[in-house]
This record gives sequence, structure tokens and C-alpha cells, in this order.
Amino acid sequence: MPAVFILLRSLVIRLLSSRLAGSVVQFLRRSLSTGITHLGTALRHVWDRVRSQESKEAILGCVLCILNMHKKVEN
Repeated sequence: MPAVFILLRSLVIRLLSSRLAGSVVQFLRRSLSTGITHLGTALRHVWDRVRSQESKEAILGCVLCILNMHKKVEN
């Protein structure tokens, strides 16, 4: 009987921790998605306000550099 209790307890703990982990992952995914949306909107506003082609190319170069750095971290 104690072995069954220990087995059930470990299964309940695993279930609760997996649900908690799932909730945390969903929260982080939503937060990151919202942040990316706001960043995209801000970049669009900056892009529309910049007049010179050189400034637009500089901004684009910075964004591409940041994306490239992010890609290297994932690998």
C-alpha cells in the first residue's frame, strides 16, 4: 500500500508541475508576442518619420545586425 501511495504522489506532483510549466510557457509566449508587436509598431513609426534614404539604410542595418545576433545565440 505505501508503494502505491508514493507512486500516486509522484504522479500528482508530475502532473501539477507539468501544468505549471505549461502555464509559465504560455505566459512567456504571450508576453514575448506582445513585446514583439509593440516593437514592430514602434519601428514602423520611426521608419515613417525618417526621410533620408541613408538613415533608413542605417536603421535597417541595425535591425538586421540584431536579428543576426539573435540567430547566432539560437545555434
